[in-house]
Amino acid sequence: MASNTTKAIQSMQGYSLSQFFTTLIASATIGAIEVVLFVAIRTIFKRIYEPKTYLGDEKRRVESLPRTPYGWLPALLKMPKEDLIRTSGLDAYFFARYLYIHAIFFLSSFVLIAIILFPIYTIDGKGKAYGKTGLDILTFGNIPSRHSLRYIAPLVLAYVFLGAYLFLLYIEMKVFVEKRQALLRSSIYQSRASATTILVTAIPKVYLDTDILFRIFNQFPGGVKYIWLNRNLENLPDKVAQRMKLVEKLEAIECKLLKTALKNDAKQKKKKNTINSEQTLTINEEEIIDHYIPQSKRPTMRIGIIPILSSLCCGKKVDALTYCKTTISQLNTEIETEKTRLNNYKPINSAFIQFHTQIAAHMAVQSVAASIPLAMSPRFIDIKPLNIVWSNLKLSYYEQKLRKLIMLAATAALIVFWAIPVTFVGILSNITYLTDKVTFLQVIYKLPTSLLGLVTGLLPTVLLAILMSILPIILKLLAKLSGKPTTDAIDRYVQGSYFVFQVTHVFLFVTISSSVSSVIVDIFQNPPSAATILAANIPTASNFFFSFIALQGLSIACGVLLQVVTLISFYLLGKLFDNTPRKKWRRYFTLSSLDWGTIFPVFTNFIVITLVYSIVAPLMLIISGIAFALYYIAYTYTMFYVNDFPNDSGGLAFPRAIYQSFTGVYLMEIMLAALFFLVQNESGRQAAIPQGILMCILIVLTVIVYMTMRSSFDPLTYYLPVDAEEYVRLENPHASRFPVTKTAIKVLTHCRSTDDISSVSDMNDAVVDFYDNTMENAYMNPALREPKPIVWIPQDSLGIAMAEIQQTQAAYPHVRMSMNGARFNEKMNIEINSSPPDYFKTQDGETIHTRF
Repeated sequence: MASNTTKAIQSMQGYSLSQFFTTLIASATIGAIEVVLFVAIRTIFKRIYEPKTYLGDEKRRVESLPRTPYGWLPALLKMPKEDLIRTSGLDAYFFARYLYIHAIFFLSSFVLIAIILFPIYTIDGKGKAYGKTGLDILTFGNIPSRHSLRYIAPLVLAYVFLGAYLFLLYIEMKVFVEKRQALLRSSIYQSRASATTILVTAIPKVYLDTDILFRIFNQFPGGVKYIWLNRNLENLPDKVAQRMKLVEKLEAIECKLLKTALKNDAKQKKKKNTINSEQTLTINEEEIIDHYIPQSKRPTMRIGIIPILSSLCCGKKVDALTYCKTTISQLNTEIETEKTRLNNYKPINSAFIQFHTQIAAHMAVQSVAASIPLAMSPRFIDIKPLNIVWSNLKLSYYEQKLRKLIMLAATAALIVFWAIPVTFVGILSNITYLTDKVTFLQVIYKLPTSLLGLVTGLLPTVLLAILMSILPIILKLLAKLSGKPTTDAIDRYVQGSYFVFQVTHVFLFVTISSSVSSVIVDIFQNPPSAATILAANIPTASNFFFSFIALQGLSIACGVLLQVVTLISFYLLGKLFDNTPRKKWRRYFTLSSLDWGTIFPVFTNFIVITLVYSIVAPLMLIISGIAFALYYIAYTYTMFYVNDFPNDSGGLAFPRAIYQSFTGVYLMEIMLAALFFLVQNESGRQAAIPQGILMCILIVLTVIVYMTMRSSFDPLTYYLPVDAEEYVRLENPHASRFPVTKTAIKVLTHCRSTDDISSVSDMNDAVVDFYDNTMENAYMNPALREPKPIVWIPQDSLGIAMAEIQQTQAAYPHVRMSMNGARFNEKMNIEINSSPPDYFKTQDGETIHTRF
């Protein structure tokens, strides 16, 4: 039997250590280059690397880091992490905390586990006689059958390690709930309209009346303040979207015309030095554009029933300026007319209901609202006006369920078909193990050793990263089509579904394909030894993940700091495509953000991988610990200085990530139990049945812990308890047991700046929402509350823009134009010094002006 096992794994010698160090060196080199570039250009491109020092909400700004090459890192690490709540919100704070606690836990666990398990795995192990070389000697599979008593050590450490980890998750959930409740109680949160407003869906037709809804929900404490009954606006939203699209098109055409006129004027002045600007201004205003732009050179466009085909070749050719102005004027008239006929639109089966008190909203969202089965359900709270997916509010309960089933089927199909390329990546990572059986693959040995290491180590990890980056786009589309009413709900769904993809494809398929592909031929040739072969080779699948996480931690984490894509898109794409004042303003003032629905699952999957291999391949702990530490530094920097978070959900992505981390615990316990049941002693009998049984008991204990945490923390995650006000008001002995809550309330209420110079005196100033809770149209469809857009063009030295505005106002009184805050400079480039004239200002103009 020993000879059979030896034969089965002889083909595995050679490249695991080479692959790892090749990937490690390549990743470290890329990461070092990225860090050097970041340090070199960080102070040069301040808009890219430190925009939050002078842009955005003043109360969320931070002080600049030291400009020295090495001083920025210690200063960053010394910044109080609680200040992330002020500068970026609870979502960012708990994401940083999620990375930090796992970096510390993995690194500290490695010290204990490595000291005990490395000698047990390596001393008098299977070694070269069984094909165990390189990193394979540090794994569970290197324990020889004659030392079956050694399996007690992995069992004991598994209990200690998982016990400590489950306790860590419990503590983190307790901290989260305390901070979450502090947020719900804070005056900042309570000043938002979303704190006292609920969305009620699937309302029966007989209840679609504001008076009836008022009587139903006015029974809660404080009563109802406003009711917004959603209506089927038919094609009104499409008209509003079309109008804005035409406004931006007209702005681009006008700017192009103005720039062309300035260039033509410059050419004329160069040819005829006698022409001066005073003579130019004496031209009749009605003829000024024709003077610089002949009628034959005026821009045209094609229109028709089918937009794409019409714009290419099949449409009617018209003057672009005249068509855009005429259509905008017509749309303005139609939209304003339809706004006055709101009651003519039929109500749909949903409504927003705002209460006078916060506790009433939380009671209403949890109560049984209707006697009719499935009516007025589900209900949602903390709905921000800008996050609403209005097209999904008209779905009935059954339509939502049908869409959800279709979406689940589509997601399942994606999982199945995505397995094909991902399995190929797994096989590629272990292609050297197949060369003895599949002879034509031996051609890879003709490659240089370094190149072979790149092909089998670096290439699979890069391909896997590319494959997984495409998925979020598809998952977001599926979530929207499934009927989710808010972008927050879409993000949470994507977080769940993307995590399933990550675990299924990045971990399970790669693990199975990389381990089974190397021994499947030997199992077919020697079925009685299947258990021994699998027990010896499943741990070796960790070699791929050593390379994968090393690549992620060293090169990708450093890439988060460098922000190559942002740098290129801001300067290169901005120069190429930002041809209007509005586009320039949007690119300059819009700070990048992080999508928690797609970021959290990536790191949760890293945690799953690390947990699974923490005992069978302890080297994974230090690799992941370092990777998480580097990611913590990178994301802490970007969240403090680069990213803006206008849509903070109050940290709701964190508990989902915590509960998803249990997946790694379950998979680790299942794999260890399976390995214990598979191992055999020298006589061919199972040698670790007690260990396997104890691991099964640990699975049951983990399920109990999981269910206890869910039942304890879930209600406090989403809802405000009835004793909320009394809990804060009463200074009882129990209050001293929760210092975290007091600290969080202080941070959330006073919003202290990083330098502690000033604090927010008025809590309403800290509210980020665009619509205050005193506005009666806060939860009306944007198509009904959007004002007329203003065409924003830059001022020019020839007076063409002024003439164009006057002509437009005379011919098209419903089209508004302005050149305030934008002009062409001497180099004929557009400069702006204020926000767009139709921008909803949350700050005064002087604040915006001083940023340039």
